[in-house]
Amino acid sequence: MGETTEELMREIDDTRSSMTGTLEAIGDRVSPGRVFERRRNRVVNWYLRTKDRVMGTAENLTDRAGGTAHRVSDVPVAAMETVRSNTAGAPLVTGGIAFGIGLLIGSVIPPSRTERQLGQQAQHAVEPVKNELQEAGRDLVQNLREPVTDAVNDVKETARSGAEHLRERTVESTEEIKQAPSR
Repeated sequence: MGETTEELMREIDDTRSSMTGTLEAIGDRVSPGRVFERRRNRVVNWYLRTKDRVMGTAENLTDRAGGTAHRVSDVPVAAMETVRSNTAGAPLVTGGIAFGIGLLIGSVIPPSRTERQLGQQAQHAVEPVKNELQEAGRDLVQNLREPVTDAVNDVKETARSGAEHLRERTVESTEEIKQAPSR
């Protein structure tokens, strides 16, 4: 062997330290909260990247607006030309921009009596569906609560069991070292 008791004790301490870090890393990696956080971050980042690709960043929009602001009378022509050049090959973006322009124009013109009536009818028709969706969301949260709690408890138990096993193994190794004859 050729190792002294002090060297073996140091090696055991190093192993214990690295195992503790490993167990903590495993617990962090499989923690339902951390898994949810990582997935949420991926979705948020995807949304922001997609929004920037479709809508452009604030700097790009400022540059475009500044370039055409001095030609107020040419705004509709310049805007349509900008839309055509920036949305070539992107029909969804073109449709979204057309919808936005229609929405702006529609917000300037006051609604007619028929439009108000249709809006009220649509609101009444959507109300039951809204309540059903809210109830379904509550049910989903309630149904997921138990599996998530079980998963958290499983991770805790696995980490505790691993730490206990490591502690037992360390005690056994320490005893073996103490009982081994010194050379």
